[in-house]
Amino acid sequence: MTMQSERPAGPIASGDIPWEEWREGSRFGTRYRHLTRAAVGDDYHVGVAIEELAPGRQSVPTHYHVFEEEHVYILEGRLTLRFGTQRFAMGPGDYACFPAGQKAGHCLVNEAAAVCRYVVLGERDPNEVAVYTDSRKLLVRALGRRAIFDLSATRDYWDGEDLGEAPGVPERFDAIAAAIDAPDDPVPPLSSQSVEWNEEGDGGRFGGRSRHLTHAAVGRDYHVGVLIEAPAPGKRLCPTHYHMLEEEHALILEGEATLILGEERHAMKAGDYVCFPAGQKVGHSLMNAGPGPLRYLMIGERKPDELCVYPDSNKMAVGALRAEADIFGMDDVRRYWDGESAG
Repeated sequence: MTMQSERPAGPIASGDIPWEEWREGSRFGTRYRHLTRAAVGDDYHVGVAIEELAPGRQSVPTHYHVFEEEHVYILEGRLTLRFGTQRFAMGPGDYACFPAGQKAGHCLVNEAAAVCRYVVLGERDPNEVAVYTDSRKLLVRALGRRAIFDLSATRDYWDGEDLGEAPGVPERFDAIAAAIDAPDDPVPPLSSQSVEWNEEGDGGRFGGRSRHLTHAAVGRDYHVGVLIEAPAPGKRLCPTHYHMLEEEHALILEGEATLILGEERHAMKAGDYVCFPAGQKVGHSLMNAGPGPLRYLMIGERKPDELCVYPDSNKMAVGALRAEADIFGMDDVRRYWDGESAG
């Protein structure tokens, strides 16, 4: 079966992306490199950025997302994670997941003496609703950039409507405000070193280890998976593949990699990043090209109806079947009426 081909975006060096910086007063502000936007433009599902937080600064106002999931992984330095009513110290290799819909505000504060650098990633939902727990505000993105409302100004469904009778004083509707005052218990961050390695591969061309940080932190209920993958020298963890619904990203943490991207081969080193857009029909895989360790963050969406294609072996995995035996050969293409009784 012939697959459509297209020109993929290759890897980029994060160090080549200019820093962008923002500040608001003496408290808030970061500088950042938006890796995904630099690599593929504005058409992406998950944004991956490297941020730096200076001493005495807070990353953003304390907030939580209703639809979007967020993650943070510390590269160097130390900071304090405010999460709900708790505070957690985080250092290099530490990871935290902020599940969508968890009513526990979060933000990052640098209470140390040195700059902290970290990877932050999050889903991009045009209908997002965000709640700012300290200032009791509500952002409704579908209404536009400045659609921010006061949570104390809740109204009843019939407020302001002409009911055809004398106006009365409606009972206040405080369900949203009550939810802010009773936050969910947050899932604490974890050290990546505390997550057990999983052995991967077939013992031949494929082999190495992986640590599934998101699964270790929050279990199976997540939107985006963040893993540390470590192929053995000369090996890969998976066959060349592409996803029709899921977007993937890789950021090299240590070592030397060869990125297989269709017919192309790219050398990658620490700090290099690549995005694999959903629906791009170009197989990809990462191989350990050096004699020593290779570690990278592998970031991928989790779609239950995913269709994954393995172009080298002409197979496809059909996740929508919800079955263990969901991989099919693509050589035997059949017509719609084949095997049906004509009556």
